[in-house]
Formats: sequence, structure tokens, C-alpha cells
Amino acid sequence: MNPVRTPSPPTAGTLVAPRPGDPDPRLTDPDAARVVAERAALTGHLVPQHRAGLAVARSRARRSAAVPGDDDLLVARDLVVRGAAGPLPARTYTPAGRPRGTVLHLHGGGWAAGDVDTDDAVCRRIAADARVVVLALGYRLAPEHPFPAALHDAAAVLDDLADGRVPGCPGPAGDVAAPLAVAGAGAGGALAAALARRSRDGAAPPLVHQLLLCPVLDGDLTRPSYAEFGDGLGLTTDDMAWFWSMYVPDRAARRDPEVSPLRWPDLAGLPATTVVVAGADPLRDEGNAYADRLRAAGVAVRHDLVEGVPHGFVGVPAIPSGREALRRSTDHLARTLDDLARTPAPARAGRVPTAPRP
Repeated sequence: MNPVRTPSPPTAGTLVAPRPGDPDPRLTDPDAARVVAERAALTGHLVPQHRAGLAVARSRARRSAAVPGDDDLLVARDLVVRGAAGPLPARTYTPAGRPRGTVLHLHGGGWAAGDVDTDDAVCRRIAADARVVVLALGYRLAPEHPFPAALHDAAAVLDDLADGRVPGCPGPAGDVAAPLAVAGAGAGGALAAALARRSRDGAAPPLVHQLLLCPVLDGDLTRPSYAEFGDGLGLTTDDMAWFWSMYVPDRAARRDPEVSPLRWPDLAGLPATTVVVAGADPLRDEGNAYADRLRAAGVAVRHDLVEGVPHGFVGVPAIPSGREALRRSTDHLARTLDDLARTPAPARAGRVPTAPRP
């Protein structure tokens, strides 16, 4: 499938650096431009997070989380799950009616910030629109727990989902048979993509879909999109360099495909995939490259490139194009699950242990 490009009205005139509080001409989506300008007017005086420090970055991430509202379409419940090295916070989102499947969602935040609250709005939409149970995982964060801690946590919880050991989350071995999928935003997209590859190779439970929202997929910060958009639309090049330094301090180790999924030499056999790419995101080029490589490898992929919007736009309720992109993504996920329901379920693949359990 060719990339779905969602354009926005072009900006006339010569592109010049905007003054603080003015719309940035690179954000050709008018709603995104307004939201980013309003945010800049309120926060432009603050020290950038990579200089302010980790405690400030985590506090800002929590404050920026969308406030959840009452929802007749689903039930949200906090719980504790078993990670690779101990208990972890999690939240389930259960839709009304019989769910199509279960999705493990991994939040963004550069592997160092974020929690089950920061992606709440996105998880609610995935659960309600695709009619799936979503488990949002609060995995261990860097720098206290660098790579591979977060990936081991995600793999351990995915194992428990497959074995039906997570209350409220039906899995293939549970009382209600339900296929499994993974989703990830930003840094969580790298974790989700790594799980999908492990699944293909029999080192994790079978997965039928991976949903990647503005994902981090490579440790290379020299791509053109970093030069174009890494200077102040929200996520900056300095932010990403800081996040990588905490998650994988050894630069050479960032070439490990478990860290940078774009570096896997063979992507054939991966599950159906949705990749949402923001056109004004430093991560744009790696998202586009991953979708192109998946397509070349014969994977069923929906590549949704939305022009003129910044990183993380799908989680901002005030940007309608984000809601629309997320809805297209959940439609693709739902179709994948419906198609699967009409065909015999494959035998469960064998797996090898990926991490010690407490």
C-alpha cells in the first residue's frame, strides 16, 4: 500500500523564523500551528528539558497528559502486572461488547519519561474505536534502568497476556480466545517493533498487528528530518540526543536492531503494520524508511504520512488531523482482526525465554 499522505493548506510567502507565540510556517496544518504557537507562548521562557533535568522532564510529561473524562464506551482500571524484575503499574481499557483482541500499548517519553497517564487519551481511542482491550504498561525507565530493561518488561507482560495471566485481558490461552497486537508511541514504538520481530522469530507470542505512532526506529540523528524539524516544534534533536544517552549510553550499541528496529536486515514475515508519521517531526525520515522497507518485504502496511504536523500530534485532542489519523489506524487494526477471525487461527509458535522473572 502506498503511503497515505494527508496534506494541509500551504503557507504562502517566504518561510521565516517565527517570533515566540507566532505560528511556525513549517506547520502547514493550521490547528497544529495554533496549538504549538499557544504552547510556545506559555512555555517559551522555560529551560529546555534536556537542560532542566530528568525530574523536570518527567513532571512536564505528567502535566501535559490529557485529562481523561468519563466514557460510556469503555471501562478503565488500574492494576499491577509482573515485569521482568518485579511489579509494574498498568492500566486496562475494556470496551463495551465482545473485544476483537488485546493490545499491549507502550508509551512514549524517550524511555525516560512518561507513564500510564501520558498516553491515556490515545489508549482510550484505540480501545473504543477498534473495540479491543488495551493494556497500557508503565515499564521501567532510563537512566535508572537503561536498555534492555524496558524491552524485557514489555516481553514479560506480553508473555503473561498470551498465557491469560493478566486479569481482564483475554489472551489466546485465556477463557476468551483473543489475538494479540502491540502498539507504541514515540520511544514505545521502538519497543513495540522489537516485540514484533521477536514474535516473528518465535521468541515472543504470536502477534497479528503492530501499530506505531510517530515511532523512534533508529539511533541515527543525522537524517535530514532532524535538520529540518529538530529545533523547536516540541521534540528537538537535543532532546533525542539526551534520551538516547540515558537509554543506551554506548553509542555503538545503538546500532543493535533490538534498539534501532530499522536496522534489522530482514523485515519479511512481520505482522500487519500501521505506521503513522508526522510530516514535521525529527523522526519523520526513519518512520518513512521503515514503512518503505516493510512494503518491500511484502508486509501488509498502512503508511499514514500526515504533512505539516509535529511529533506526537495524535495525542493532542485539539489537533483534528491527529484524531483522524488515529481513527484510520484503529480502522486498519480492526480490519486486520476481523480478517483473522474469518480464518483458522495458526498454531501457537514456540518461544524461548527472553528475561528472568522474579
